[in-house]
Amino acid sequence: MSTAGIPIKLLFEAEGMKVTVEMKNGEIYRGLLLTAEDSMNMTMSDVVRTARNGQVSKIPSVYLRGSSVRFIALPELLKSAPVFKKVATLKKKAEMERQAAKSGAKRKRE
Repeated sequence: MSTAGIPIKLLFEAEGMKVTVEMKNGEIYRGLLLTAEDSMNMTMSDVVRTARNGQVSKIPSVYLRGSSVRFIALPELLKSAPVFKKVATLKKKAEMERQAAKSGAKRKRE
């Protein structure tokens, strides 16, 4: 069982899909996500790199360091990823426990 959080698990779900990654230095990479690691290091192929000055170049493959990533734009398809179903179930369970705790805490004083 992986100890990775929800965002990292979602990144793993995106393997094999087109993603856009913006780096802290302002460069943007768009391509096919081949592999991702818990540290957000990732390997991409068929990449289009847009430099800060707007210059566009094509790169066959690239390895991006996770600590240099500002954000990752994932495909809309992942809105129905299994990770979100687990989150919804956990959220519903926590809400029910909160409701039960509230109703138990409101006892009449005698």
